[in-house]
Amino acid sequence: MQLSKKTIIATFQGIAFGDAFGVGVEFKSRFWMKDNVHFDKYVNVWKDGINNITPGTYSDDTEHTIGLIEALLSDEQFTAELLLKKWKAEYDNDKTKKGFPRDGHGSIEAWYKGEKTIEAVRAEQTSRIDPGNGPVMRAVPLAFVNGDQLHDYCIINADSTHPHPLAREATLITALTGWYFLRDGNSASQLIDFLLAYFHNSFETKRLLEMIDALPAPEDLTEADYVLLHGEQPIPWISWDKTIYGLPCAVMKTALNAVYILKHRTNAFEALKTSILMGGDVDSLAAICTGIAAGAYGLESLPQDLLLQTEGFDRMAELGERMYDKFFVSQAV
Repeated sequence: MQLSKKTIIATFQGIAFGDAFGVGVEFKSRFWMKDNVHFDKYVNVWKDGINNITPGTYSDDTEHTIGLIEALLSDEQFTAELLLKKWKAEYDNDKTKKGFPRDGHGSIEAWYKGEKTIEAVRAEQTSRIDPGNGPVMRAVPLAFVNGDQLHDYCIINADSTHPHPLAREATLITALTGWYFLRDGNSASQLIDFLLAYFHNSFETKRLLEMIDALPAPEDLTEADYVLLHGEQPIPWISWDKTIYGLPCAVMKTALNAVYILKHRTNAFEALKTSILMGGDVDSLAAICTGIAAGAYGLESLPQDLLLQTEGFDRMAELGERMYDKFFVSQAV
């Protein structure tokens, strides 16, 4: 398959759109989503609407994705140190421009503010059973690097903030899912077979992928199926609301939910809607799924008025052009 510049641009713009739509309803229960989100306008009820979000504003998911893209486009060697520098630059630029940081940062914000060392942030994530989803929320652009770099770059991305085996596996799952659709142009039906072939020596990842593969379509999921996808329900660690049913902020669960959705949804709008209706930490999931689906199937299915309201829409196009020129045009010459 000849990858086009349009594919990369649509992927990047889809990431920003999915994130921007999801951040306003982040950590609402899937039951609330079904009754209240109609996908005809941006909705902002996160923290009861008292936050730094205006309609179309993206969160730390896209901020980190942009930082990773800028690191890939840099002439410097791709390292954890370079990634941290680019993420901190995006954080500081947003804070300077708006007067406050954008919404959604997790443990790394303590490093941005000088309250913790990066080693302390990493130790916190390493101690978790299923660490936070930072590595996967920014991983989709890794699908566009050279094939011999993909594995190592995924590990660098994960270890920069979340040096945990599940973070590494989940980053690889996400980047390879992007590769499958965006580089190889394959159909959704064989996605999990492709991933199983890659992870044939990883017993636990194979088991999880096979469980995902056995699930019915989203409209037929049972409560037991949701527990398989999301873990214990309601989400037990959320202290401010004990009635939230949905996806927790967990790296492997986010990656596997993205695989599940992209197996069953074959346009960007359906991928977005299914991501949001999962409930819980939906901005990361929607960023991944809408980005990959937009690159694979186009942006046309998405509400065009909302798409054009999305923060960073033009910047994502410019980054997509630069990515294409560096990784595809220059190598073809």
